[in-house]
Amino acid sequence: MPRLFFAIDLPNELKDVLAPRALALRDLGRHIRPAGRHGFHLTLLFLGDQPESSIPDFGEIAKSAVGPARSSEIALGPVGFFPRVSFLTLTGELETLAMVSSVLKIGCESYLERPDTRPFKAHVTLARHKKNVDRTEKERITREFAEFEGRSWVVSDLVLYESELTPKGAVYTVVERYAFGG
Repeated sequence: MPRLFFAIDLPNELKDVLAPRALALRDLGRHIRPAGRHGFHLTLLFLGDQPESSIPDFGEIAKSAVGPARSSEIALGPVGFFPRVSFLTLTGELETLAMVSSVLKIGCESYLERPDTRPFKAHVTLARHKKNVDRTEKERITREFAEFEGRSWVVSDLVLYESELTPKGAVYTVVERYAFGG
């Protein structure tokens, strides 16, 4: 069964400049696992393991979510932290993405083992940490990524990804793209 999620992709140019900086976070210790170029995206809904036969249903739900959506300009914001995750916040026209996320959650609820009740928090993961992020790490990560704050792009589609877990990390494959307003 494929492991699936809906996300907003970052432009390749942005991934290209973020990736080496994120990989350099390994200098902080073996307890840090950088996202890497392939991992830079904004997850809107994690679906988990799903039967392949459900993919067309997810496609219809995605189309209903993005049909009324308009392209939106978003930008990288300051670095933020969850206890074991460092990330870049996102700013800009997030209302559209929050609406798409909400429609996806409602439409996919019956397919999920546990409904996702967390509020929408727009962010792009930089690294996962095996222990809580300490003050020194926060300061270094914040410094390393400050120059990217304000870099913007226009979001115009939603992506359904398959995530294959491997010993070297997740491998993401695009299953389908759904254009906003279409």
